[in-house]
Amino acid sequence: MLTKPNPSSTTLYSSAHEIESHVVRFIMTEKNIERDVFNIKIDEMPEDILELNPCQSLPTLFDRGIVLYDLSVIMEYLDERFPFPPLLPVDPIEKSEKRLMIFRFTRSAGCWFELANTIETGSKKQAEEARKILKSNLIELVPLFAYKPFFKSDEMTIVDACLAALLWRLKELNIELGAPGKAVTDYGKRLFARDSFKASLTDCEKEYN
Repeated sequence: MLTKPNPSSTTLYSSAHEIESHVVRFIMTEKNIERDVFNIKIDEMPEDILELNPCQSLPTLFDRGIVLYDLSVIMEYLDERFPFPPLLPVDPIEKSEKRLMIFRFTRSAGCWFELANTIETGSKKQAEEARKILKSNLIELVPLFAYKPFFKSDEMTIVDACLAALLWRLKELNIELGAPGKAVTDYGKRLFARDSFKASLTDCEKEYN
């Protein structure tokens, strides 16, 4: 088991390969947050931290004496706690739109993160169906990927952090978008080229692409 986190430090307990942990690591490197990151398995988390996470899940964030464990909550907390660079717009309408996108991609029934997980852990039939749906969904949104440098935005947001972690895994998920998905591929390459994205990768994630 790990020792207790430093109460004066921001500590992330992260999976070395799971997509949600990668999203949080990317946000933390983008914001250049001083942090301790432990890439672990759930049973390696300190017991006192695990007890405060009823979901017993990764990623789990410890900061200022509180424990956060839902992806959306962690992302928004980090954006408010460390406001530069901002990864959500100030305007409440635009911010709500980004929140809906995040819900659509990461939390809704049949969302992209769920499809990726099914490809990795489901039966062969389930994986093939999920792969077909995810590829189709990505290509359907090609105009939005091509519209601006970031997803429906001139500046990077936490939506892009979520999408970058997913797109980085497409090769590992055996999804090839080809010519119809060129705008998606180009969008991903712009994010992958960022120093913060490169710094967010674990050793096993570096092998995905």
